[in-house]
Amino acid sequence: MRTATRLTATAAVALLAGLGLTACNDDAATTATAPTSAAAPASGTAAAPASGTAASPAGSTGGTGTAASPKAGGGTKCTAQDVKLTVTGPAGRAGEQQPARAEVRAQNTSGKPCTLTGFPGVRLTDDEGKAGPLDAVRQGGANAAAVTLQPGKSAAAPLIYSDVNLQGSASGRLVCAVQGSKLAVILPDTTQQSQVPVTGGVDNGTLNVCGDLTVGPFETAA
Repeated sequence: MRTATRLTATAAVALLAGLGLTACNDDAATTATAPTSAAAPASGTAAAPASGTAASPAGSTGGTGTAASPKAGGGTKCTAQDVKLTVTGPAGRAGEQQPARAEVRAQNTSGKPCTLTGFPGVRLTDDEGKAGPLDAVRQGGANAAAVTLQPGKSAAAPLIYSDVNLQGSASGRLVCAVQGSKLAVILPDTTQQSQVPVTGGVDNGTLNVCGDLTVGPFETAA
């Protein structure tokens, strides 16, 4: 009787162990077949282009309109393309109290109003190369007011100097260090240089400059 009971108990333990093993195997199978969570791609973010920035050209804003910035006197700034520049030699020689006076004249040929404000840049180069270029100095105390030029109208800037060599001999009084037939002229508030020939005057198309060359501001001309 005890033997039968022991066999029955042993069989029950074996059955329970088998059921437990089956349950463990089922859990392992379930764990093995469960899909591993892969890194989901960030939809639309990895290749999202920076719209319109990669190919934006340098300098796309440009400089349109800056050369013709409005001036206080009306119209737009006069450039070398807007005017015809001329240089006229002095009508008479310098005296002890009176300098020689040539002029730089700018005539508006653009068909629209434009404005000049202040002094032109002026450089005279010696034709024979015996002296260095002479840069004009600005006339002290001169009023640099804005001058608006209607189409066809002109402004003039005086060139003031001596054409008499007071230190020279009687025969050499009219021979100065710098004798040039062409001026380099730059209009106010611009950078373009124009080569302008001298016409007329007592020295026949030449500026004969002894000492300093002084330039005044542009003023309305007849």
